[in-house]
Amino acid sequence: MKQFVLKTLLFVLVALAIFQIKSLLMMRNERYVKKVLGAEVYFSIEKSKKHSKARKVLLGDSVGKQMFDGAQENDTVNSLTSNQAISMAGQYVLLDNYIKAGNTIDTAYVFFTPFSFVNNLDQIFTYNYFVKPFYRSEYMALMTPDVKKQVSKIPFTAIAHWPAVLTSNWSPEFETKDKPTFNLISPISAQYLHKMSALARQHHFRLVLVAAPVSLKKKKEVELLNRQEIIDNNLQQEFKGFFESIVWLDESYFKDGTHLKQPEKFKHRYKNIIR
Repeated sequence: MKQFVLKTLLFVLVALAIFQIKSLLMMRNERYVKKVLGAEVYFSIEKSKKHSKARKVLLGDSVGKQMFDGAQENDTVNSLTSNQAISMAGQYVLLDNYIKAGNTIDTAYVFFTPFSFVNNLDQIFTYNYFVKPFYRSEYMALMTPDVKKQVSKIPFTAIAHWPAVLTSNWSPEFETKDKPTFNLISPISAQYLHKMSALARQHHFRLVLVAAPVSLKKKKEVELLNRQEIIDNNLQQEFKGFFESIVWLDESYFKDGTHLKQPEKFKHRYKNIIR
């Protein structure tokens, strides 16, 4: 029995050592950023820190990434699209990075479905898509008290940047206990849209919200979104023309009700808006 326990303990220690060595190897040259869940987020972060000739920058959720993938070079519009899970706080960090990299722009587009503004850093994806890539010392000065409050509700955030955790897809089981009083614009989204507008005024560029294509099947859901929240958050200017820009498509064009089967077929619908 004693020999069995010793062998088991030895096996566990060796396994942990191998796992730790593997994690450290993945940390070298940040190899993990191309392999983990949310790889597109790390790609956009890296791209946001580079100089570009493009005078327009595009932020967006996963539908935005479908339509305007940042991996495709464009001299006119530089796409930093990723995923709604990074929240508007993450989108703001990307925009702030881009400006700090010395880029001069005349327009910043935010390409979102109407349902993406509700993210209040309270999702199951928040740990991998926001905490790991954005909630670190490099960006802490950009985090509002509300962001810190929301992150504090998520377990194990203190170990998010440990090599073994950071280089894996692991995240804690998390289900928010918040009872939101909003269904369109979360407090986090409102705060960071205002911060984007302030950045636009400071650096003399336009901030334009553009609606991603939406299934006709969800038209009633969009109608039920409380647009009074736009007024309550003093975001009338930011949302001007947003709902009018929605491209309504038959459900058959979507593979899951949200993402398009062939997004390239509808990109031309935005040529007079994003150019």
